[in-house]
Amino acid sequence: MNSSLGYLAERGGTGYTGGMRFLPTLLPRRVRIVLGPGGFRTAVLAALLVGILAMAAADAGAQPLVSDTRAKRRTPVVEVFETWKDAVVFVTGPVVKPGQPPTDEFFNPSGAKPREQNVGTGCVLHESGYVLTNAHAVEKLIVPVVALGDGRRFPAEVVSVLHQQDLALLKIEAGGLKAVRLGQSDDLMIGETVVVIGNPHGLLFTCTTGVVSAVGRASNVVDMPGVVLRDLIQSDAGVNPGSSGGPWFNIAGEMIGITSSMKRDAENIAFAISAASLRRALPGMLDVERQRGFRTGLAVVADGRPVATAVEPGSPAAQAGLKPGDVVAKVAGRPVPTSLDYHLALIGCKPGVPVALEVVRDGKPYDASLTPVARPKPDGAALLKRLGLTAVALDEATAKAMNLRVRRGVLLSAVDANRYEKLSHRPEPGDVLARIGAIRPRDLDHVGLLLENVKPGQQLALVFCRRKENLAVRIDMNLVVPP
Repeated sequence: MNSSLGYLAERGGTGYTGGMRFLPTLLPRRVRIVLGPGGFRTAVLAALLVGILAMAAADAGAQPLVSDTRAKRRTPVVEVFETWKDAVVFVTGPVVKPGQPPTDEFFNPSGAKPREQNVGTGCVLHESGYVLTNAHAVEKLIVPVVALGDGRRFPAEVVSVLHQQDLALLKIEAGGLKAVRLGQSDDLMIGETVVVIGNPHGLLFTCTTGVVSAVGRASNVVDMPGVVLRDLIQSDAGVNPGSSGGPWFNIAGEMIGITSSMKRDAENIAFAISAASLRRALPGMLDVERQRGFRTGLAVVADGRPVATAVEPGSPAAQAGLKPGDVVAKVAGRPVPTSLDYHLALIGCKPGVPVALEVVRDGKPYDASLTPVARPKPDGAALLKRLGLTAVALDEATAKAMNLRVRRGVLLSAVDANRYEKLSHRPEPGDVLARIGAIRPRDLDHVGLLLENVKPGQQLALVFCRRKENLAVRIDMNLVVPP
């Protein structure tokens, strides 16, 4: 579904040419011009003056025409689009053009080459700036950018990528955002209306409609070899390259899925990752407590109502009196009907600041107060040593000297040669660890977050960048994490 192409925003519109608007000349039907002595020139000027005054009067009195049938033509589809279009975003940014050297993904290419822009769609998941889209829409992006409907553009941080589920979570620092309302997909009816909003081929905020054609489908993703998605929703709504990541709404304005793929050898067959799949995947992608640096000691079920499955002894949750089996109904006054809603409600929490909870136990509601504690940052330097690597921060001067596109990554200062001796291409001091999995680390703290949950025996994809004189080198490596 991802399409890479240059984006050109058209200006102007119908009735305009080169920024000039042409109006018909309006003259009164009967104008008698009396020619006095030497009066031909005066007559011409008088006629022009009458015409100008008539045009000015007509233009000043013009009012936009509003049909008296507009109210009758306002359908539920119109309501859904107007209500939720501001929760849809344009996901873009430079990508490596097919056929270019792989090094161009990290190094500035030599010579003047056109910058190709990615075209994709996403939706605001939480008003604090979390944006949901497809993995295939962001994995090749060099610098992800999120554009809003009001024209604002923000650089985006990649928070999490689930390649096998074609999901990616971005974070932007922006205010005034409107988040989608995630609905249910388990009760979809074949034939019910679907409203899709996306940016096909860069045509921003396009609305198409169709019906739910089928549920429970499985399909591969053309842009992601080996990836097969399941529990998909099928529709005949119009979907094209660039629609990827765009929300699908039911007629009540609830998001029931996001665009993932279409059948390229067929018409009117599009697929969406279902809301049920999103609810299962997003709590782990958000990883709120780890990403936001606090701890509650409360674990809830992965899906469904937020029922407590475990309470860590001595934790803030234990001190608040919570027990396994309790159901969290509200967090800071915000209703949390599902586990995903519970995790989203935690986003605003901070260490040391009490959070009001409404809990249901044995069918009876009661109030509790939970105060999260600070969570220590994972030690990125120590976790890298497990891989036989020692690194320091990558400074701007080094990144510029290496001619890197962006200052992302950490600089290797030492490498355990014995760990990599069997490899024909091995990392060296002076290399930049430019990517871990699908994410480019900001610094050593970010490296710690990316490596903290990696298990021994797990295969880890790493990318190293090296500059030798005028030669740019990229080393892609799949490393098995040692015990």
